[in-house]
Amino acid sequence: MKKVLIIAPEYMGYMEKVADHLRTKPGIAVTDIHIPVYKYTSLLTKISNFFLKRIGKDVKFAYRDNYIQDVIGDQTFDVTLVVRPDHLSETTLKQLKSQTLHFKSYFFDGVHRFPKMLKTVPYFDEIFSFEPNDCKEFGFESITNFIYDEQPLPEADTHFQYSVFNITSHDRQRFPLLVKIAAILKQQNLNYNIIIKTKKKVADAGLVSIIREPMSLEDIKVLLKQSVCMLDLGVISKHRGLTFRVFEAMGLHKKIITNNPDIAHYDFYDPQNILIINQESIEIPKSFLTSDYHPIPDRIYQKYTLNHWVNRVFTEVL
Repeated sequence: MKKVLIIAPEYMGYMEKVADHLRTKPGIAVTDIHIPVYKYTSLLTKISNFFLKRIGKDVKFAYRDNYIQDVIGDQTFDVTLVVRPDHLSETTLKQLKSQTLHFKSYFFDGVHRFPKMLKTVPYFDEIFSFEPNDCKEFGFESITNFIYDEQPLPEADTHFQYSVFNITSHDRQRFPLLVKIAAILKQQNLNYNIIIKTKKKVADAGLVSIIREPMSLEDIKVLLKQSVCMLDLGVISKHRGLTFRVFEAMGLHKKIITNNPDIAHYDFYDPQNILIINQESIEIPKSFLTSDYHPIPDRIYQKYTLNHWVNRVFTEVL
Protein backbone atom coordinates (compact mmCIF):
# COMPACT_ATOMS: atom_id res chain seq x y z
CA MET A 1 0.00 0.00 0.00
CA LYS A 2 1.44 3.35 -1.09
CA LYS A 3 1.00 6.26 1.32
CA VAL A 4 0.34 9.88 0.37
CA LEU A 5 0.26 12.94 2.63
CA ILE A 6 -1.33 16.24 1.58
CA ILE A 7 -1.01 19.38 3.71
CA ALA A 8 -2.86 22.59 2.90
CA PRO A 9 -4.69 25.44 4.64
CA GLU A 10 -8.30 24.59 5.42
CA TYR A 11 -9.69 27.29 3.12
CA MET A 12 -8.18 25.60 0.09
CA GLY A 13 -10.98 23.12 -0.52
CA TYR A 14 -9.44 22.24 -3.86
CA MET A 15 -6.93 19.96 -2.12
CA GLU A 16 -9.77 18.00 -0.56
CA LYS A 17 -10.85 17.24 -4.12
CA VAL A 18 -7.34 15.98 -4.86
CA ALA A 19 -7.31 13.75 -1.77
CA ASP A 20 -10.76 12.32 -2.52
CA HIS A 21 -9.74 11.54 -6.10
CA LEU A 22 -6.56 9.80 -4.98
CA ARG A 23 -8.66 7.58 -2.74
CA THR A 24 -10.41 6.23 -5.82
CA LYS A 25 -7.07 4.84 -7.04
CA PRO A 26 -6.26 1.27 -5.98
CA GLY A 27 -3.48 0.64 -3.49
CA ILE A 28 -3.18 4.19 -2.12
CA ALA A 29 -3.77 5.34 1.46
CA VAL A 30 -4.26 9.11 1.76
CA THR A 31 -3.77 11.32 4.79
CA ASP A 32 -4.94 14.86 4.12
CA ILE A 33 -4.42 17.66 6.62
CA HIS A 34 -6.41 20.87 6.15
CA ILE A 35 -5.14 23.29 8.78
CA PRO A 36 -7.78 25.67 10.19
CA VAL A 37 -7.00 29.37 10.34
CA TYR A 38 -5.42 30.30 13.68
CA LYS A 39 -7.72 32.33 15.92
CA TYR A 40 -6.32 34.45 18.71
CA THR A 41 -7.78 33.62 22.12
CA SER A 42 -7.58 37.23 23.29
CA LEU A 43 -6.49 40.71 22.26
CA LEU A 44 -3.49 40.37 24.57
CA THR A 45 -2.35 37.25 22.68
CA LYS A 46 -2.67 39.10 19.39
CA ILE A 47 -0.64 42.05 20.64
CA SER A 48 1.96 39.73 22.15
CA ASN A 49 2.34 37.84 18.88
CA PHE A 50 2.91 41.11 17.00
CA PHE A 51 6.15 41.51 18.93
CA LEU A 52 7.04 37.80 18.89
CA LYS A 53 6.96 37.82 15.07
CA ARG A 54 9.76 40.37 15.11
CA ILE A 55 12.05 37.82 16.73
CA GLY A 56 10.89 34.88 14.62
CA LYS A 57 8.53 33.27 17.15
CA ASP A 58 5.13 33.65 15.51
CA VAL A 59 2.62 31.54 17.50
CA LYS A 60 0.83 30.69 14.25
CA PHE A 61 3.80 28.58 13.16
CA ALA A 62 3.78 26.63 16.42
CA TYR A 63 0.02 26.11 16.06
CA ARG A 64 0.34 24.74 12.50
CA ASP A 65 3.39 22.64 13.33
CA ASN A 66 1.66 21.04 16.31
CA TYR A 67 -1.49 20.45 14.25
CA ILE A 68 0.53 18.46 11.69
CA GLN A 69 2.52 16.56 14.29
CA ASP A 70 -0.63 15.47 16.11
CA VAL A 71 -1.92 13.86 12.90
CA ILE A 72 1.14 12.17 11.41
CA GLY A 73 3.35 11.36 14.39
CA ASP A 74 6.25 9.25 13.14
CA GLN A 75 4.48 7.88 10.03
CA THR A 76 6.38 7.74 6.76
CA PHE A 77 4.99 8.44 3.28
CA ASP A 78 5.82 7.72 -0.33
CA VAL A 79 4.76 11.19 -1.51
CA THR A 80 4.05 14.34 0.49
CA LEU A 81 2.52 17.42 -1.15
CA VAL A 82 2.56 20.73 0.73
CA VAL A 83 0.57 23.78 -0.34
CA ARG A 84 1.68 27.17 1.05
CA PRO A 85 4.89 25.81 2.59
CA ASP A 86 5.72 29.31 3.85
CA HIS A 87 3.11 28.65 6.56
CA LEU A 88 5.34 25.97 8.10
CA SER A 89 8.48 26.30 10.16
CA GLU A 90 11.91 25.22 8.95
CA THR A 91 11.90 22.49 11.60
CA THR A 92 8.63 21.01 10.36
CA LEU A 93 9.69 21.16 6.71
CA LYS A 94 12.88 19.25 7.58
CA GLN A 95 10.88 16.71 9.56
CA LEU A 96 8.36 16.18 6.78
CA LYS A 97 11.16 15.72 4.26
CA SER A 98 12.79 13.08 6.49
CA GLN A 99 9.49 11.17 6.65
CA THR A 100 8.80 10.95 2.91
CA LEU A 101 10.47 9.52 -0.17
CA HIS A 102 9.26 12.26 -2.53
CA PHE A 103 8.73 15.71 -1.01
CA LYS A 104 6.77 18.09 -3.24
CA SER A 105 5.04 21.45 -3.15
CA TYR A 106 2.37 23.18 -5.19
CA PHE A 107 2.81 26.94 -5.17
CA PHE A 108 -0.84 27.89 -5.09
CA ASP A 109 -0.02 31.51 -5.87
CA GLY A 110 2.77 33.50 -7.45
CA VAL A 111 5.93 34.25 -5.47
CA HIS A 112 5.38 37.94 -6.16
CA ARG A 113 2.40 37.71 -3.80
CA PHE A 114 4.04 35.41 -1.26
CA PRO A 115 7.81 35.89 -1.65
CA LYS A 116 8.56 33.93 1.54
CA MET A 117 7.72 30.75 -0.39
CA LEU A 118 11.09 31.09 -2.12
CA LYS A 119 12.86 30.38 1.17
CA THR A 120 11.27 26.92 1.21
CA VAL A 121 12.50 25.89 -2.25
CA PRO A 122 15.64 24.01 -1.06
CA TYR A 123 13.55 21.58 0.99
CA PHE A 124 11.58 20.14 -1.91
CA ASP A 125 12.42 17.52 -4.51
CA GLU A 126 9.89 19.02 -6.92
CA ILE A 127 7.84 22.22 -7.01
CA PHE A 128 4.80 22.71 -9.23
CA SER A 129 3.40 26.11 -10.15
CA PHE A 130 0.60 27.39 -12.38
CA GLU A 131 2.36 30.75 -12.76
CA PRO A 132 4.32 30.73 -16.07
CA ASN A 133 6.63 33.58 -15.04
CA ASP A 134 7.70 31.75 -11.87
CA CYS A 135 8.33 28.51 -13.77
CA LYS A 136 10.54 30.34 -16.23
CA GLU A 137 12.45 32.33 -13.59
CA PHE A 138 12.85 29.71 -10.87
CA GLY A 139 12.68 26.42 -12.79
CA PHE A 140 9.44 25.15 -11.24
CA GLU A 141 7.41 22.43 -12.95
CA SER A 142 4.66 24.09 -14.98
CA ILE A 143 1.15 22.81 -14.38
CA THR A 144 -2.25 24.47 -14.64
CA ASN A 145 -4.99 24.37 -12.06
CA PHE A 146 -7.63 21.73 -12.79
CA ILE A 147 -11.29 21.01 -13.45
CA TYR A 148 -12.47 19.60 -10.14
CA ASP A 149 -16.16 19.33 -11.00
CA GLU A 150 -17.67 18.16 -14.27
CA GLN A 151 -21.28 18.45 -15.38
CA PRO A 152 -23.15 17.52 -18.59
CA LEU A 153 -23.50 20.19 -21.24
CA PRO A 154 -26.68 22.21 -20.48
CA GLU A 155 -29.62 22.01 -22.85
CA ALA A 156 -29.64 24.72 -25.51
CA ASP A 157 -32.86 26.25 -24.15
CA THR A 158 -31.75 26.35 -20.49
CA HIS A 159 -32.81 29.53 -18.70
CA PHE A 160 -30.02 31.13 -16.67
CA GLN A 161 -30.58 33.54 -13.81
CA TYR A 162 -27.38 35.52 -14.41
CA SER A 163 -25.50 36.55 -17.52
CA VAL A 164 -22.22 36.98 -15.62
CA PHE A 165 -20.95 35.56 -12.32
CA ASN A 166 -17.80 36.28 -10.33
CA ILE A 167 -16.60 35.58 -6.81
CA THR A 168 -13.22 36.71 -5.52
CA SER A 169 -11.35 38.00 -2.50
CA HIS A 170 -10.88 41.74 -2.23
CA ASP A 171 -7.80 43.12 -3.92
CA ARG A 172 -7.11 46.84 -4.15
CA GLN A 173 -6.11 46.56 -7.83
CA ARG A 174 -8.94 44.27 -8.87
CA PHE A 175 -11.77 45.84 -6.88
CA PRO A 176 -12.18 49.07 -8.92
CA LEU A 177 -12.22 47.01 -12.12
CA LEU A 178 -14.95 44.73 -10.76
CA VAL A 179 -17.09 47.72 -9.83
CA LYS A 180 -16.47 49.23 -13.27
CA ILE A 181 -17.58 46.04 -15.01
CA ALA A 182 -20.63 45.77 -12.76
CA ALA A 183 -21.62 49.29 -13.78
CA ILE A 184 -21.29 48.38 -17.47
CA LEU A 185 -23.40 45.25 -17.04
CA LYS A 186 -26.04 47.17 -15.13
CA GLN A 187 -26.13 49.85 -17.84
CA GLN A 188 -26.76 47.08 -20.40
CA ASN A 189 -29.65 45.76 -18.27
CA LEU A 190 -27.88 42.44 -17.80
CA ASN A 191 -28.42 40.36 -14.67
CA TYR A 192 -25.11 39.62 -12.96
CA ASN A 193 -23.80 38.38 -9.62
CA ILE A 194 -20.41 39.74 -8.54
CA ILE A 195 -19.40 38.71 -5.01
CA ILE A 196 -16.37 40.03 -3.12
CA LYS A 197 -15.11 38.56 0.14
CA THR A 198 -13.70 41.18 2.46
CA LYS A 199 -13.94 42.33 6.06
CA LYS A 200 -13.02 45.86 5.01
CA LYS A 201 -15.46 48.68 4.43
CA VAL A 202 -15.51 49.32 0.70
CA ALA A 203 -17.33 51.83 -1.50
CA ASP A 204 -19.12 49.78 -4.16
CA ALA A 205 -22.11 52.04 -4.98
CA GLY A 206 -24.35 49.02 -4.44
CA LEU A 207 -23.01 47.38 -7.60
CA VAL A 208 -21.48 44.24 -6.04
CA SER A 209 -22.30 41.90 -3.16
CA ILE A 210 -19.99 41.78 -0.14
CA ILE A 211 -19.50 38.67 2.01
CA ARG A 212 -17.37 38.36 5.16
CA GLU A 213 -16.59 34.64 5.17
CA PRO A 214 -15.42 32.29 2.38
CA MET A 215 -18.09 30.56 0.34
CA SER A 216 -17.91 26.79 -0.09
CA LEU A 217 -17.04 25.30 -3.46
CA GLU A 218 -20.46 23.67 -3.56
CA ASP A 219 -22.23 27.00 -3.08
CA ILE A 220 -20.05 28.58 -5.75
CA LYS A 221 -20.97 25.76 -8.14
CA VAL A 222 -24.68 26.40 -7.62
CA LEU A 223 -24.29 30.07 -8.55
CA LEU A 224 -22.07 29.29 -11.53
CA LYS A 225 -24.58 26.75 -12.86
CA GLN A 226 -27.17 29.53 -12.82
CA SER A 227 -24.95 31.75 -14.99
CA VAL A 228 -24.09 31.98 -18.67
CA CYS A 229 -20.58 33.25 -18.12
CA MET A 230 -17.80 33.35 -15.52
CA LEU A 231 -15.93 36.63 -15.05
CA ASP A 232 -12.24 35.99 -14.33
CA LEU A 233 -9.98 38.89 -13.37
CA GLY A 234 -6.93 36.82 -12.64
CA VAL A 235 -4.33 39.31 -13.84
CA ILE A 236 -2.98 41.25 -10.88
CA SER A 237 0.48 42.79 -11.10
CA LYS A 238 2.79 40.02 -12.42
CA HIS A 239 0.18 37.28 -12.17
CA ARG A 240 -0.45 35.51 -15.50
CA GLY A 241 -1.42 31.97 -14.49
CA LEU A 242 -4.97 30.76 -15.06
CA THR A 243 -7.11 30.87 -11.92
CA PHE A 244 -9.52 28.17 -10.77
CA ARG A 245 -12.34 30.36 -12.10
CA VAL A 246 -11.31 29.35 -15.63
CA PHE A 247 -11.44 25.63 -14.85
CA GLU A 248 -14.67 25.88 -12.90
CA ALA A 249 -16.18 27.43 -16.02
CA MET A 250 -14.74 24.71 -18.26
CA GLY A 251 -16.14 21.89 -16.11
CA LEU A 252 -19.62 23.41 -16.22
CA HIS A 253 -19.37 24.43 -19.91
CA LYS A 254 -19.59 28.14 -19.20
CA LYS A 255 -18.25 31.04 -21.18
CA ILE A 256 -15.44 33.15 -19.73
CA ILE A 257 -14.76 36.89 -19.69
CA THR A 258 -11.17 37.53 -18.65
CA ASN A 259 -8.52 40.23 -18.50
CA ASN A 260 -5.76 37.65 -19.04
CA PRO A 261 -4.53 37.87 -22.66
CA ASP A 262 -2.30 34.83 -22.14
CA ILE A 263 -5.37 32.59 -22.21
CA ALA A 264 -5.32 32.93 -26.00
CA HIS A 265 -2.15 30.77 -26.05
CA TYR A 266 -3.86 27.74 -24.51
CA ASP A 267 -5.18 24.99 -26.75
CA PHE A 268 -8.73 25.24 -25.35
CA TYR A 269 -9.04 28.89 -26.37
CA ASP A 270 -12.07 29.60 -28.57
CA PRO A 271 -13.25 33.21 -29.07
CA GLN A 272 -16.81 31.86 -29.12
CA ASN A 273 -16.33 30.82 -25.49
CA ILE A 274 -13.73 33.26 -24.18
CA LEU A 275 -13.86 37.05 -24.32
CA ILE A 276 -10.60 38.84 -23.53
CA ILE A 277 -11.25 42.38 -22.34
CA ASN A 278 -9.00 45.41 -22.34
CA GLN A 279 -9.53 46.82 -18.88
CA GLU A 280 -8.74 50.34 -20.09
CA SER A 281 -11.61 50.20 -22.56
CA ILE A 282 -14.06 47.47 -21.59
CA GLU A 283 -16.52 46.16 -24.14
CA ILE A 284 -18.85 43.22 -23.43
CA PRO A 285 -21.00 42.55 -26.50
CA LYS A 286 -24.41 41.06 -25.74
CA SER A 287 -23.86 38.78 -28.73
CA PHE A 288 -21.06 37.03 -26.82
CA LEU A 289 -23.44 36.21 -23.98
CA THR A 290 -26.32 35.11 -26.21
CA SER A 291 -24.41 32.98 -28.74
CA ASP A 292 -24.00 29.21 -28.30
CA TYR A 293 -21.20 27.67 -26.27
CA HIS A 294 -18.75 25.55 -28.30
CA PRO A 295 -17.90 22.29 -26.46
CA ILE A 296 -14.14 21.78 -26.01
CA PRO A 297 -12.81 18.74 -27.92
CA ASP A 298 -12.39 15.83 -25.50
CA ARG A 299 -8.71 15.26 -26.35
CA ILE A 300 -8.01 18.82 -25.16
CA TYR A 301 -10.47 18.89 -22.27
CA GLN A 302 -8.98 15.77 -20.65
CA LYS A 303 -5.60 17.52 -20.23
CA TYR A 304 -7.14 19.85 -17.64
CA THR A 305 -9.09 17.38 -15.54
CA LEU A 306 -8.44 16.54 -11.89
CA ASN A 307 -7.47 13.02 -12.94
CA HIS A 308 -4.74 14.32 -15.27
CA TRP A 309 -3.42 16.66 -12.55
CA VAL A 310 -3.31 13.90 -9.94
CA ASN A 311 -1.58 11.45 -12.29
CA ARG A 312 1.15 13.99 -13.00
CA VAL A 313 1.80 15.25 -9.46
CA PHE A 314 1.65 11.82 -7.79
CA THR A 315 3.25 9.83 -10.59
CA GLU A 316 5.47 7.82 -8.17
CA VAL A 317 2.50 6.06 -6.60
CA LEU A 318 0.31 5.59 -9.69
